[in-house]
Parts: sequence; C-alpha cells; structure tokens
Amino acid sequence: MILAVDLGKTSCRAAVGGRRAEGAGAPGLASPNGVRAAQAAIVAVASHLGPVDEVIVGAAGALSAPGVARALGEALLAALRVPRVAVTSDAVIAHAGALDGGPGVVLIVGTGVVALAIDADGALRTADGWGPWLGDEGGGAWIGAAGLRAALRAHDGRGPSTALLDAARARFGAPETWPAQLTGAAGVATFAPDVLAAQGDATAQAIVRAAGQALAATARAVGSGPVAMVGGLAGAEALGEQLDLVPAAGDALDGALRLGAIHAPHVIRVQASAAPHGLDTLATEAVRPGLDDLDTRPIAEIVALLVAAEGQAHGAVATAVPRIALAAEAIAARLERGGRLIYAGAGTPGRLGVLDASECPPTFGTDLVRGVIAGGPAALTQAIEGAEDAFDPDDFADLSAADALVGITASGRTPYVLGALAHARAAGALTVAVVNNPGGEAPADLVIELLTGPEVLAGSTRLTAGTAQKVVLNALSTSVMIALGKAYGPRMVDVRATNAKLRRRAVRIVRDAAGVDEQAATAALAAAGGHAKTAIVALLAGVDAAEATRRLDRARGRLRAAIGSPRQ
Repeated sequence: MILAVDLGKTSCRAAVGGRRAEGAGAPGLASPNGVRAAQAAIVAVASHLGPVDEVIVGAAGALSAPGVARALGEALLAALRVPRVAVTSDAVIAHAGALDGGPGVVLIVGTGVVALAIDADGALRTADGWGPWLGDEGGGAWIGAAGLRAALRAHDGRGPSTALLDAARARFGAPETWPAQLTGAAGVATFAPDVLAAQGDATAQAIVRAAGQALAATARAVGSGPVAMVGGLAGAEALGEQLDLVPAAGDALDGALRLGAIHAPHVIRVQASAAPHGLDTLATEAVRPGLDDLDTRPIAEIVALLVAAEGQAHGAVATAVPRIALAAEAIAARLERGGRLIYAGAGTPGRLGVLDASECPPTFGTDLVRGVIAGGPAALTQAIEGAEDAFDPDDFADLSAADALVGITASGRTPYVLGALAHARAAGALTVAVVNNPGGEAPADLVIELLTGPEVLAGSTRLTAGTAQKVVLNALSTSVMIALGKAYGPRMVDVRATNAKLRRRAVRIVRDAAGVDEQAATAALAAAGGHAKTAIVALLAGVDAAEATRRLDRARGRLRAAIGSPRQ
C-alpha cells in the first residue's frame, strides 16, 4: 500500500487505497523547523489511514532544497517505519496528476501562481512562484489585492465607483479595519472569489482580464504543449480564456501515484536498510567474541580490557590518514577563503564535535569552528528523545557554500547527520563524513572510515569508535589551524590568555619563540595587549606593537611572513 501525501501550507491531504484524510498543513520545508513541522503534519494524517509500505510526498520547497527534502524522507522512514519514501515538489505531483504522468505544462493557481513544464526528456522549467510581494501574478492574492485597492480608491474618491467596495465591506467590515486584518497573502486571497463573481462590474472585469493575461504569459514562459490548470482557482473559467486548456486528469494525490520516468530526475528517494533491522548488521553493533562472562570478571581485568581496546583506535585512525589529510587540505582551503568548519553529530559524536569546536577559540584565537549537536545545547548533558531521527535545517540556517561541514556518525546512517550532509552539499559547502562502518550511506564529498569494529560493551560507540572520532577531529582542526598560520614551530601563538595558566603559557611561548628572557617577554606581551603572536613579531622584527600588528595584517596572520628576516 502506498501513502500519497500532498503537503501544503494550509492543509495536508493524504490517500491510501481510495481512502483519504486531511489535516493541518506545515509552513514549508525551508521555513524554521520546516522538516519537523512537515514530519508532524504527515504523521498526524497518516495515523488515520493505517499501515503502509511506501510513502510518496509532494511538498513545497523540495525542488530548491533537495537536502532538506532528503532530510524529510529520512525522518519519515523512521517515524512511519516504512522501507521506502519518495519526496518531490507539490508542483511535480500536481503536474503528474493533471497530465496523467505525461509531458506538458501545469499552471497551478491558488493563493499564489506557478507554472511547471516537464518535457518528454525530463527537462523541467518553472515560471513565477515568487511569492505575493514579487510575483504570483494572476493568483488569488494578486486578484484579491487588486480588488481591495480598487475598493479603497472608490472609498477615497481616487477612482471610479465599483461594486467591489460594498463586497469588501460585507466581507471585512469598515475599510479602516482592513490594514490590520489583511496582513498575509492568504487573507487577501479570500477576496478573489468576490472579484471573480462581480461579472457586471467594469473594474472587476478589468482585474480578471489582467489576471488572465498574466496567467497566460506565465504558462507560455515555460514552453508549449498541453496546459492544465489546477489549484483553488482552477474552476474560474474567466482566468483561462486566453489559454488553450486541457481538462486536468486528476489532482496532486492522484499524481503521487502517476509519477513516471519524466518525473524521476526531480524525485528524491530514500530507503531503509535491506535488513529488517539494518543496525543489527553493523560491525559497531556486533558483540566481541569471548566476552560472555564480562559481567563476572574482576574490575581490574575489565579496566585492562577497555584500555587495550581503546588502544586499537589508533590503528583504525592510522589507516585513514590519507583520507584525513585530503579532508584537512580541503577544509583549510575553505577557511582560507573566509569559510568555517562546522561539525554535525548526534549523541557522542555531536558532543565530540562541540568539544573540539569549543577548544579552538582559546587554543587558536579563532571562532571559525562550530559544533552542532542534534537536540541543541540541552543534548550535551542529557539524551534528547528522537533528536537524531530528524534533521532540522534551522540548525544550519547560516551555512553557506564557503563552509566545510564534517558529519560524524559511527553507524554511517544517523538521519540527523545524513540530513546535515545533504543540506550542506545542496548549499555548495564542502562535506566530509567520519564513520566507523564500511559502505555507509553518507552523502559526502569525502568519507573517512574508521573501522574500529565491535565494542567491548556491544553497541556503546562512545568507547573505541568515539576515541577514534576524537583523534580525527583533533587532527583535522589542529592541522587546519597550523596551515592557516596559527602556529610558529610547535607553539600555538594565537593562544587567548584568559586565565592565570594561559597567561603564564603566553609568556613562555613568547620567551622561547623570540629567544628573550622573562622580563623582555612579559614587557612585549603587555605592549601587545596580551597577544603572543604580536609580541613575537615585535621582538623578532625589532618593531613596536603597532607595526607588528600591521605586519601581521598584511601577512594575513602568518608570523613568519610578518617577521621577514629576524634580527641577528
């Protein structure tokens, strides 16, 4: 049985085997908490229709944000316990329904407007759909707004009298109350039926003709071929008078079941592991042989066993050094151009990412490294139920193509991490996956496999797997920061001296790097405002702190370049 879903902003409609249900919609995949809201809306409607084998969803925003669409698919796999989920745009399923799975143009006219054409070869083009402020010409909000403006002109005496003024008063009350009432496109669009119904009014007829012209232009912009009009205003014949329309064969829910080869390039499909419980087959979930009596052994023997197992993490990391190096070089290139390093994880991997990121400001004087954990800051100290099962794009709202995202997942299939990686790839960011099982599903540019195998305590990947992950994060952030000029020899010269220990360390770094005594190092640090790198340049180049700062700025923070030739 297939669950077909048409997810809109005002309603979520679903169908299974001829039975239909409807519930509240969701604000859109790209909106704050979009994936979670969409998941909740779909699960709520699906609960009325019984168990299914597959889910096909059409949702606004899926075409422009494939990473978010994939995240929704992953979330539904877990929430609905189905083996397969397909996610595409609501416009794509509307196209398939209206044109019975064939090529052509569908003009979707409701509160807004969008035209979608898909050719026989699968090429897709769209026109309009720019929203009520910049586009949606000829749609419900556009017609309603034009009618209300005409009514207000008549009210003020700025324009001709029109029956639309009385119609608007009847619907909304006194004109003075309209601005406070009509703050969104949906509210304004409720006046469109009144405009369409005022057939004997010249002003209303002019608005409807202009709307029809706009819709015809939008449909022609995407190409030729049969045009079907669907949506809330599709029944308004006057809007289609300038188009050669064909009757819609079905609606969007029908279209979810009629997706064909031409729609395939625009559909994101995800599926669960072939095994009934895919996690059971992972090496990190397996049981180490010979430990059936672990709970009866002396604690000293257990400690020795755990320590020996942790030592095996080094071998797994050493094998992955070539991939780690490639990742570090690529990340350094991104940061060199102004990007950031962002870690994403759930549970232990998320905490390790946050830990590594939080250590970079005091160690390297930089805020370019950020850690994100599923469930937010509360997940650092407690388990957040279900946090790893759904990706939230809001957690990465400021991610850009300049950044590098490292997703950390022992299993290689944590939905939150896979969603973050897919979202980052869609944004053009560099993506790196750190996993502890071979052949994972992570959609990343580079995959670093740390094959640590079964844990001493079966499935507790905070142990050897977590140790290997921590080593990799240490290696990535430290090597990248060294490449960016945050070190001089073996010394961290961008250290932030924020406590007594670090102030003492800064003096020692300046003293040893510049080859001066304690008094000279302390004085240079004071003149440099406590910044070790500036103090070292001042001492080795024989300049004051202000000139040392200017040299560092010109050298983009690289100490050796700022020094030039040290004093002899």
